[in-house]
Amino acid sequence: MSAKWRSLQHRHKYTYNSVVFPKSYTESLDRIASDTSNSNFVSEVKLFASLSSTYAQLDEVKKLASAFTNLLANPQISDETVSTAARFYLEILFLENSLPLHRTLISALNKCRKFHHVISNCFAILCEEYGKLGKKEKKRFLVSRATLSLIGYPKLGILDEIVEKCSDRVAMDIVFGLESVLVDVSSGSRPSPVVMEQCQDAMSCMYYLLQRYPSKFVNSENSSNVFRTSLSTILSVLNSTSFSRDCLVASAVSFCAAIQAFMGPRELSTFISSKLFGAFSDENPDVVICESDLIKGTRDLSFLSRLCLLRGILTAIPREVLNTNVNGLVGVQPWTILYSGILPELCSYCENPIDSHFNFHALTVTQICLQQIKTSLSSDLTIFSNGYEPFSNDVKIRLLRIIWNNLEDPLSQTVKQVHLMFDLLLDIESSLPLSKDNGMTKTFFAKVGQDLLCLGPRCKGRYVPLASVTRRLGANSLLKLNSNLLFETAYAYIDDDVCCAATSFLKCFLESLRDECWSEYGIEKGYVAFRALSLPPIMQGLVSGHSKLRTNLNTYALPAILDVDVDIIFPMLEFISVGPGVKEIKLKPDLKLDQCVTALVSLLKVSRTMALIEGDIDFDPSDSDHAAVILVKGVNVRVPVRWFVLSLMHCDDSVRIDAAESLFLNPKTSSLPSTLELNLMQKVIPLNMRCSSTAFQMKWTSLFRKFFSRVRTALERQVKQGTWIPGSSTDNGTHKAEDLFQFMNWLSHFLFYSCYPSAPYERKTMAMELILTMIEIWPINTLKQDPSYLLCPYGDKITSPDSTISLVGSIVDSWDRLREHAFHILFCFPTPLPGICENDSIDNIIRWAKTLVHSPRVRESDAGALTLRLIFKKYVLGLGCNVKFSANNDSLTCDISEVSKSTRNPVIGYISSLVDWLHCVVEEGERDLTNACKKSFVHGILLTLRYTFEELDWGCEAVQLNGAEMRAVVERLLGLIVRITSLALWVVSADVWSMPYDMDETSNEDVADPFLHDGVVQEEEGEEEAELGRELVETDDSKEGNGKPAEHIVMVGCWLAMKEVSLLFGTIIRKVPLPSCASSIAEEEQMGLCTEILDLVQLETMGNHFLQVLLKVKHNGAIDKTRAGFTALCNRLLCSNDSRLCKMTESWMELLMERTISKEQTVDDLLRRSAGIPAAFIALFLAEPEGTPKKLLPRALQWLIDLAKKPLSNCAKLQSSISDTSNKNLSKTRDEGVIPTVHAFNVMRAAFNDANLATDTSGFSAEAMILSIRSFSSPYWEVRNAATLAYTALLRRMVGFLNVHKRESARRSLTGLEFFHRYPALHPFLSEELKIATDLLNQSSSTHHADPDITKAIHPSLCPILILLSRLKPSPLSGGSDETLDPFSLLPFIQRCATQSNFKIRVLASRALTGLVSNEKLHEVITNISTYLAENQMVLPFNTIHGLLLQLYSLLDSNCRSLTDLSKKDRIASDIIMVLSTCSWLGNGVCHVVASSYLRVLNLLLDISQRSSIASEVTATVQALLFEVTSQHLDREISKELGIMHDPTLIELREQATVSYFSCLTDERCDFTNEEVQLRSFGLTNTNLAEMPQVEIHPTQLQERILSCVTDYTYEVRVASMKQLLRMVNRFRPGDEKGIFYKWAINGLQLILMDRLYAEENPKCVYYILKIIFSWSLQFKDPFVADSLVFPFWNRLVQLNSKVLRSKTKEIIICCMSICMKHFVKLLNSSISSGASVDVNFGMAIEAINLFVNLVKGYSDPSQPVNMRRAASESIIASSLLEEATLRNGNKSENRSVVKLVLDLWFISIQLLEDEDVGLRLRLAKYVQKIIAGRLNNDLSCDDSMPTQVDKVIELSFEFLSSEFGNWLEYLNCLAQRILDTSNYANSRGDLVRQIFDKEIDNHHEEKLLICQICCANLEKLVVSYNSKEIKLFSENWRRQFLQHLVLFVGGYADSGRNIDWIGGIGNHKDVFIAVYAYLLGIYALSPKDLTGQLNCINKVYPSELSELSIIGPFLGNPLIFNLYSLLVRDQQESSFLDGSDPYFLLR
Repeated sequence: MSAKWRSLQHRHKYTYNSVVFPKSYTESLDRIASDTSNSNFVSEVKLFASLSSTYAQLDEVKKLASAFTNLLANPQISDETVSTAARFYLEILFLENSLPLHRTLISALNKCRKFHHVISNCFAILCEEYGKLGKKEKKRFLVSRATLSLIGYPKLGILDEIVEKCSDRVAMDIVFGLESVLVDVSSGSRPSPVVMEQCQDAMSCMYYLLQRYPSKFVNSENSSNVFRTSLSTILSVLNSTSFSRDCLVASAVSFCAAIQAFMGPRELSTFISSKLFGAFSDENPDVVICESDLIKGTRDLSFLSRLCLLRGILTAIPREVLNTNVNGLVGVQPWTILYSGILPELCSYCENPIDSHFNFHALTVTQICLQQIKTSLSSDLTIFSNGYEPFSNDVKIRLLRIIWNNLEDPLSQTVKQVHLMFDLLLDIESSLPLSKDNGMTKTFFAKVGQDLLCLGPRCKGRYVPLASVTRRLGANSLLKLNSNLLFETAYAYIDDDVCCAATSFLKCFLESLRDECWSEYGIEKGYVAFRALSLPPIMQGLVSGHSKLRTNLNTYALPAILDVDVDIIFPMLEFISVGPGVKEIKLKPDLKLDQCVTALVSLLKVSRTMALIEGDIDFDPSDSDHAAVILVKGVNVRVPVRWFVLSLMHCDDSVRIDAAESLFLNPKTSSLPSTLELNLMQKVIPLNMRCSSTAFQMKWTSLFRKFFSRVRTALERQVKQGTWIPGSSTDNGTHKAEDLFQFMNWLSHFLFYSCYPSAPYERKTMAMELILTMIEIWPINTLKQDPSYLLCPYGDKITSPDSTISLVGSIVDSWDRLREHAFHILFCFPTPLPGICENDSIDNIIRWAKTLVHSPRVRESDAGALTLRLIFKKYVLGLGCNVKFSANNDSLTCDISEVSKSTRNPVIGYISSLVDWLHCVVEEGERDLTNACKKSFVHGILLTLRYTFEELDWGCEAVQLNGAEMRAVVERLLGLIVRITSLALWVVSADVWSMPYDMDETSNEDVADPFLHDGVVQEEEGEEEAELGRELVETDDSKEGNGKPAEHIVMVGCWLAMKEVSLLFGTIIRKVPLPSCASSIAEEEQMGLCTEILDLVQLETMGNHFLQVLLKVKHNGAIDKTRAGFTALCNRLLCSNDSRLCKMTESWMELLMERTISKEQTVDDLLRRSAGIPAAFIALFLAEPEGTPKKLLPRALQWLIDLAKKPLSNCAKLQSSISDTSNKNLSKTRDEGVIPTVHAFNVMRAAFNDANLATDTSGFSAEAMILSIRSFSSPYWEVRNAATLAYTALLRRMVGFLNVHKRESARRSLTGLEFFHRYPALHPFLSEELKIATDLLNQSSSTHHADPDITKAIHPSLCPILILLSRLKPSPLSGGSDETLDPFSLLPFIQRCATQSNFKIRVLASRALTGLVSNEKLHEVITNISTYLAENQMVLPFNTIHGLLLQLYSLLDSNCRSLTDLSKKDRIASDIIMVLSTCSWLGNGVCHVVASSYLRVLNLLLDISQRSSIASEVTATVQALLFEVTSQHLDREISKELGIMHDPTLIELREQATVSYFSCLTDERCDFTNEEVQLRSFGLTNTNLAEMPQVEIHPTQLQERILSCVTDYTYEVRVASMKQLLRMVNRFRPGDEKGIFYKWAINGLQLILMDRLYAEENPKCVYYILKIIFSWSLQFKDPFVADSLVFPFWNRLVQLNSKVLRSKTKEIIICCMSICMKHFVKLLNSSISSGASVDVNFGMAIEAINLFVNLVKGYSDPSQPVNMRRAASESIIASSLLEEATLRNGNKSENRSVVKLVLDLWFISIQLLEDEDVGLRLRLAKYVQKIIAGRLNNDLSCDDSMPTQVDKVIELSFEFLSSEFGNWLEYLNCLAQRILDTSNYANSRGDLVRQIFDKEIDNHHEEKLLICQICCANLEKLVVSYNSKEIKLFSENWRRQFLQHLVLFVGGYADSGRNIDWIGGIGNHKDVFIAVYAYLLGIYALSPKDLTGQLNCINKVYPSELSELSIIGPFLGNPLIFNLYSLLVRDQQESSFLDGSDPYFLLR
């Protein structure tokens, strides 16, 4: 919320202030009004002066400038008139707040050259007058601001002389303004962003004056005084820390311009070198400057000011001076300012940045320095004498190190500067004379390119530098360095962050490659060579099947390559078998249809965007049914229409979006869509209304915004040309326009119908988004007189009263987004709203909304508040209606008839009525708080007020003219809020430990109530907490009598009240006019325009209120919302120009600090992590505006760090108190300083956790991390706990989130070099701490026998340090030998820790090792460790050996695996296995822990070697070692040993031995991750793998080994064995049959598993057995050898299902049951086909299928967990029962029960296709699509070659079932029953509002009415098709049944005697609507039709059936129900059904 308000604050750039015209100005204007010669100009000025908004003045100033120009263009105008007019015109430039108008005003002066002398004199006079006025009235920069605008105009011309003439006056105005700002700063004020911008502009103006007119400041004594004063002010600003960086830069360049006014080049260079750099003594100092002692101001500059001074020198000092040799002595090394002074100092700043901001500034100045060096070299200004190298290799290496360390900086602006630096460095290298002579340049480029390539394709920062290298070295040279460079770059597009950078490189690389191919082969053959290199990587990515990769290649790479070679589009099309001249599409063998279609979509989208496609895509005239023609660059390309259909119905959202964009959008927006495009769109839109992806919704809405704009442009063009009139079509040329218009009418109706009351969230959201988009293009309230009204695609019925009121009812919805959308749509409707035009109707709405506002649940009260917001916006603001509150009957009433008679403004009256309403509720709360909270207390009314103030424009006439009344209303509101706070605050700030409903004081019944748990009320945040009120209100009297629920009611009501109070304050303060300074107030009062609503006292009261709430409240939800309001208040005050307002925030900061360190605090103050104290600090931090130096944040953070650093007293006392009594331990008091220290850490945790403060807090991260680590040694657990949390936040902020599975930080991951460069202070600290910790460990190891407590030897800082280092990733490049921050220097300490006696320390240290070793040093480190282990294996202790093995494992797993150099990886693996083979005794089990680690290392080496090219050499050795070692452990009988003593290390060893044994049986190369699969498809992994050596083992021996493992005595070994078997089964691929394991598994695996299934008792082992059986069955279609094995297996599954409780086991049981289904179906089919008599097995099979279907039905219920529903879906797929619908079509009479079960399973599958889980829907839809493919031959989208979206599969499923079972009456009964089920879930009892908000719909995707309409449509079609007597009887029976249910349902509401009042009628209620509509639709579907399908008049055929529906009247308020009912009961001619509508409105 606070971030949202901060972003909104920046939009008010011109809202608050307009140009203030003084009274003298308007009086003078009145005096000259009688002059007729300038009457037009004067009237324009008067009109301009009367405007009160800057936005309005911006529009009017153009007319004013034009009037002035016309006045001066009059040939008869006199000079006196011109002078008078020019004065009024120019004076506007000097007025406050006129800056936005300057450019327009000044642009007119250039046209007035004839009167330039008059204008110049006027300007000079005004400068003199306003210069004096500024001093007198203390107004800043009046003259300089106008002068700077003149200077900034590009065509200054005639006014140049007057600027020079007035330069001294302008300079003094600048000096006065800056000095006044400095005085305010010294008095404790802080400049606002506006003032800071003014200071920067003033300083820029000063620089211009000093640089352009230096003589004006030195030629006289007066000018010298001006100069001295100016220089003093400049230095004062430069020395201040309160100015922005831009202002400091302007001061620096002004200083440099100033000193040049007195010095020549030689003096200047000597002065800078001696005074600013201290290089030499100044023998001839400048007398004037040195005696004035002004230069002392440059000696004690801050780092930022010094940096800005260096930038000023580089910018303003002549380049010759910078390159002058200041030394001048012969034989002595030259010293220049540029090379010897500035460059080394900048490098030092870059190497030791203070924070992220400073790092960026330092790199920016360094880039400017390199630019100067480059220019100096090209201009031959650089000195190269006597072998002097000003730009040596050391300097290059130093700069490169800086560049490498900042390539991945989180600030994009920093990275851009680094890229510029790199490019300049390459240019400098090319310009150095020595490099040119000896050819070192290319060597340097090649080395740099190789370093960049080592960073890997995922490194974003490498691509722009690679582009720079490419431009100089050439594309082919880079390909020689890395032949896979293009493939790597194409694959890198899988990462969104890399795309932009990779595209810049790709385009540069391709251009260079094309040019090189041209030069080598010529143009024609060069293109062939170029395309052979560039085409495969891109096309490989497009057909890869990876959605994100394809989308990113569309967006970025394809446009780049087409820019380089536009004709490459044709080879790309030919790649997918589409192209010019291709008559018949034949796919390539290696490409699938899915790949070709998705690639075509990408190519068409980019071609359309780049205007390569001419015209629209339409049918091919020669084959209009099957082919379409696309004109690409003038060449016809034929594409199958089926491909377009498949792409538009693809299951991938991105493919559908891209296909729609390529088909429906056209760069030529005036072109009409083709017939093909409209036909496809009409098919696509209904299928895409329920997409759950937010990204799809946004893209779909954006697409239609462009499409609607195109439609409007195209139709308007047709009307303007007179070729088409809406509603008529005369010839073929205009029928396209008419078709388009009719399509838009259909679409508008379809979208409005999709908002029907019971529509699911996804459909309604999409429909409302598109409606709002359509309204943006065609306003819905367009007047009929407007010519554009004829083109509006809305029918009259859309804005009818019934439709409007139905939308009003949509505001009452349980989804926030839908409520807001409904409100915004209604706001666009005509005013007043149709159907709500009378007082009674408006009062009904208000009464309804008021009831909702009083609901204790947030969503209901929000719906009521939104309704009242609509009333306020449409009727109060729009029509001026009066809404009055009556305290007597507690009602709000609207009077629309007395608008003209009203004496009080309606806006003020409405707000006053709400305040009166609030006053009544507050009084009620003061009388009985519990009863008031049952009706939401004040939350709903405050929410209504907040919405009202959001809509209120504080600058409107109603507020401006009624300021006093508004102030009175706001004052009353503030008074009520104070009373609310006094009522509610004590509740939410109560002591949690002493609450009356504490758990210790409650009875057992109360404890069972979930709302009595303290955590429920205290911990929950957001709107979920408010839902407590629902149950609280419904609590029965017996519980309420106990008092506990009533207290919870009060708690919820009070926290909601405090939350809403804070948000209301934030809303008000965001826009309300703030108090101005005293002079401005006086002026405004004189002019009668004083708009001050809040005074200083009220603002201070609001701030104190926020602080009071934050410091007392203990409720997280209330704290969060209060923080948002406090942030808005502070931000608004800090953006003000009034110093009084700015100082308020600092006073609040002081109060907060005092509260933090206040004495006598207890542990209750630490609840909720210090509760509101961190939130208050964060609010102040976030409130500081952009563009000004942060003042509160650095001050507070430094204060907090210093506070936490203070040593805590009484440590010894605390240690002794541990042994005190238990009562002492329960004390809430702590030693002095403990609680404040914990507060400090909690605030730091919150600050570093906030992403918005990441850059600002970066400078404190290192110090805070040091403090947190040191605080681990605190004797106070509270401090240690808080320090741990702060440490966690810092670790996440500095390194990034940890991916637990990959053990890496995916985002912001850092190498060791980058980390210590960003935080250099941590390196020496960590080094020192590690030294102390390791020394302590060594002392402990030498004396550990004397002290058994090993934990005392672990330094508290050691573990957090090791965790920190373990989060770093290895660097591709190592630091130089002189790198002081090289992480490798910490390696000895970590290695010492890794061999200590503490196991956990060894593990942590081994992980910490990985980030310290760079890839260049990896081989050396691994070799040293392994060699040391081999040479000393017999003498080393086991702890040391274990530590060495852990180090090897970590380095191999993290570092070696990630190596891109495969040859280096192979060498490492080969060397280490040769060493470890000599240490095989380590795995013999002498030490179980060592043996386990040894096996893990060997296992890892086996995996690495199998994926390399040396598999045959290394793998055999590793396998032999593993078999030898694992056999020893697996052959060992340990049952007796474990029976005597349980040894967990032995069990772990055997478990690892089991894993290692199985890993030798299969090829690990088959087990690729998704990323490795993608890499292999791109050819980026080593494909030349050696043949995997096979293990020589006899099948019998293998059988015995596996059997012994799965029957092992220990549970761990059995589970490990099962896991490995499962992994091997899942990894089975075609071609693996030759492996020894798979030869055995085909015959032996199933038998072993079946035996173990009956014998195993451990639930986890049973789960894995079933998992293996199911996975094996998926590999082999018939896992059972004989049918006799099936029934025992089935019985075992049924038995397990009845007694197993574990959900995961139940899931796999139902999946395994599906295996049996195949055999049961096979048994039934064989029995039926053979005609044999029914045996026992036949009956058992039917019974089993019935049980399976029932179980699946239960598991697929929406109330089941998602994993259970997924298991049901998997079991359906695995059972293949759905396929029996095709096999049993001819055998329905033989076995109807089986067919009925299959049919039930189909409907269960359709229900699962409506599931909320996207993955479940997609997988099941793909299977269903495969079944029905080929059966529906007429449907272009029915094809199993491409996955189709789920909504289409649902439609196809019903079509398929109807085609298979359409003539079977049982199927028709199933369809009718589904219709009945749709209606039966509605409840006619209970509160209607509660029915909406109580129903927590988990599945927001399911749409019952859609399935109902599909069933009805199929039922209607089948009844008409099979018009038999049996069918007629069926129709009549079901029609009567529907009618009876409808009558009962309607009567249930009528007979209940309840008030069924609902907006627009009860038919608009979501539950009622779906029931009534489904019943009516069922009746309609089964009603008799004629031969054409038209409905016969049912009231004439069946009059008795409809006579009972007379009571349906109250339900006809919904237009859809009304029209369907009308269609049933009236003649077709009398039907009022909407044009273009359909009973099946969701389908067509």
